[in-house]
Amino acid sequence: MLYRFVRSFMSVSFFVGSSASVALAQTTPLPAQTPVPAQAAPAPAQTPAAVPKASTGPVDRVRFSGNARIYDFTRTNRVGTNASAFNTEAKLHGEYTFPGTPWTIGVTYFGAEPFGANGTNPGFNKKVDNTLPGYALSLLGEYYLQYKTKYATAWTGKQIINTPWANPSDSRLVPVIFQGTAVSVNLSPNTTLGAMYMARFRHRTSSAFESNTLLTSCDNTGAGVPGDPCNPQFTTQGFLLLYGTQKFSPQLSLNAYNYQVYDIVNMWHLETKYNWAPKSLFNPYVAMQYVAESNTGTSDIGIVKNHTSGFQFGASAGKNIDLALSFNASPYEAFTTASASLCGGGSGKFAPKLGGVFGGGVGLKVPGAPKGTVNCYGGGLASPYTDSYATDPLYTTTISQGLADTHKPGYANKIAGTFQTNDRRFRLILAQGWYNYSLPSAAQDRRREFNADLTYFFNHVDPKQPYRGLAVRYRYADRVQLSAPFDFKYNRAQLEYTF
Repeated sequence: MLYRFVRSFMSVSFFVGSSASVALAQTTPLPAQTPVPAQAAPAPAQTPAAVPKASTGPVDRVRFSGNARIYDFTRTNRVGTNASAFNTEAKLHGEYTFPGTPWTIGVTYFGAEPFGANGTNPGFNKKVDNTLPGYALSLLGEYYLQYKTKYATAWTGKQIINTPWANPSDSRLVPVIFQGTAVSVNLSPNTTLGAMYMARFRHRTSSAFESNTLLTSCDNTGAGVPGDPCNPQFTTQGFLLLYGTQKFSPQLSLNAYNYQVYDIVNMWHLETKYNWAPKSLFNPYVAMQYVAESNTGTSDIGIVKNHTSGFQFGASAGKNIDLALSFNASPYEAFTTASASLCGGGSGKFAPKLGGVFGGGVGLKVPGAPKGTVNCYGGGLASPYTDSYATDPLYTTTISQGLADTHKPGYANKIAGTFQTNDRRFRLILAQGWYNYSLPSAAQDRRREFNADLTYFFNHVDPKQPYRGLAVRYRYADRVQLSAPFDFKYNRAQLEYTF
């Protein structure tokens, strides 16, 4: 594997260097693919780069950056097909600010090439981990027009966004990217209101922007995207997001988001964080989150009833050690419908019978309903843009699973710790999660997962600036559960050079 890393890294570095005059890569540090335990509340929608207050010359007007990565992924199951994938990626980003104005145009090119390491036709080979994916990609992922001042920001086009339930999911070759228009207004230094309409999005394994979601698309067993789950396909109209952030004091903040995912689900996400002694050695904080959702419009995925809450307590155990204890609860919901099919028996419903279309389901028919109606139990969380990605904002989500990925109600606990050296060049994150997904009168689905995430930065690390230089990252996930595949192990190695 080391030989493949070195050989391919040299190839990609040459490619990036020779292409820099054509298109330039995005200034982002090594992506946070698993949440740092002492994480802050999710950030509001952002644009990837700030516009300078004034353009005084070519250096101010033109900005460029980029990176190159090498990946080696291995998935191992006790029962089922094992899979692996090797790939290389280059990301080239450039921006131009019009002199004397707040207007900026930006463009980002993404390219991936496995150099034949995954065999022929890897996109349809079950032994290739196509969640990476293991095949070539080439796309102009971002191109946008942005307006930014001290008081307002607006952009239109294709761009990476950062909101709790529609985010970059940047744990693979190419992040999730959305197409639409966004605007935010700073009412005061501590208050921001914003809105965005995203009509289309690009799966992390596709080069096309499509009018669907992860809950309304299919993988290569149908006509959709390799590496994504196969769900009944619908054309969707994207989502409208309204949000607000309020910082009451340096210690207390509140974020509120409302997603209207047309004809699928309406979702509220609220989160608050209180840090009562930020200057103390222990730097303790408490954070809480609440999610409420219900089906809306034509209910393309069926009935969705969910209320999820979360609690996190974090503190530092010294200068370089952060610890966090997290809990999430997504209890089952009882509701009444006109027919048993709406309880979960109908094809394509979000609440199928156990073992149904969504492979586990959240619906279960129960007796005692009034004449002409049916009582049902449900309660699973529907996440149209993070489903199966394990990149949602719940405190207890781990590398390979979370409450939003099973479509079942349940409970989860996680303990996590982060260790860094004094120079921040070595970082280790360890986490252990426990899960219980279940419905009344149904067999409990208990799981646990251990994660290790190690990063070494070869250059100086400035926590206030994007990292530049070479870094190597290795992540390990070990999941144990009562059903197939019973034991699942994930090894992810990543080498990155950022300039």
